[in-house]
Amino acid sequence: MKIEDISIFGEYKQPENRVTSAFLQICKIGGEDFIRYLTTELNIQLPSSEIAIHSQAKNEVGVPDGLLLSNFSFKLFVESKIKSNSVDISQLDRHRTQVKTSNDFLLYLTPDENKPKQLGETHWANWLKIINIFNDYLQTSQSDNKQLLEFLIEHFNTLLDNLNLLGFNWDLNNDKVIIVAGSWAEGVALNYNLYMCQNKRTFKSARYLAFYNNSQIRHVFEILEKPIDNVDLTKHLEFKNYIEQAEPNYEGLRKVFKLKLKQNIGPIINDKIDKNGNPCPFTYGQPRYTDLDKLLKVDRTSQI
Repeated sequence: MKIEDISIFGEYKQPENRVTSAFLQICKIGGEDFIRYLTTELNIQLPSSEIAIHSQAKNEVGVPDGLLLSNFSFKLFVESKIKSNSVDISQLDRHRTQVKTSNDFLLYLTPDENKPKQLGETHWANWLKIINIFNDYLQTSQSDNKQLLEFLIEHFNTLLDNLNLLGFNWDLNNDKVIIVAGSWAEGVALNYNLYMCQNKRTFKSARYLAFYNNSQIRHVFEILEKPIDNVDLTKHLEFKNYIEQAEPNYEGLRKVFKLKLKQNIGPIINDKIDKNGNPCPFTYGQPRYTDLDKLLKVDRTSQI
């Protein structure tokens, strides 16, 4: 196994404990803002962390004159599964006894494509949804820990993929657009109708692909079929010209998208700024997503 295919979280004899630990460590690094984003996406409503100020009401006897109060106290119990259809009813019943107040929550994380019926009203997500939420958070976050989070989430993705927890069917029946950094890749797409990236990189299903290059977006490509992992370009005649002309020192495995140019657009100019008001890249190394109709109507990235 190559080093880029090994997660820093490791491959251990008890993978359920390993993925749970990795999940919780990322939550810890992300902090309250990250945790609130995650739980909101999972329809878990945490209590407020704001400090409320109360003064004594008239005729109220035997209480102090004022009170500062924060309601940010909760428990989130997490049960992880790495096999589909493996929810154990007796274990679930035991876990449910831990949920004693309105601020106690139980979350099951499983690889199932659909929520197991046994869970009923218990909160649930599959691992693909979790990694997608993590990546979505990185699109808008300006956290001081963002660079570390990106690193950890990338390796968490590798861990989940190595455990075969991210399998799903690519859906081309939509108008979603993936926007990726394209300083090199845009030229490859224009000349060879291909997009190649890190093997096993995770994306949300989309029908289109666009590139952010030189601070602008200028082209939209249609994705012709489900992208393929573990591709050794040297073993496919269709990539011969690409290797000879563009990457004679090619080695390793890639994820490959087959494309065709749909249309030229814009250009859509990047006007994104960071929390200090300084210009910053639109993609930050992570893919962004939008709808084709929206992309065709804007001329600034802030409108996407």
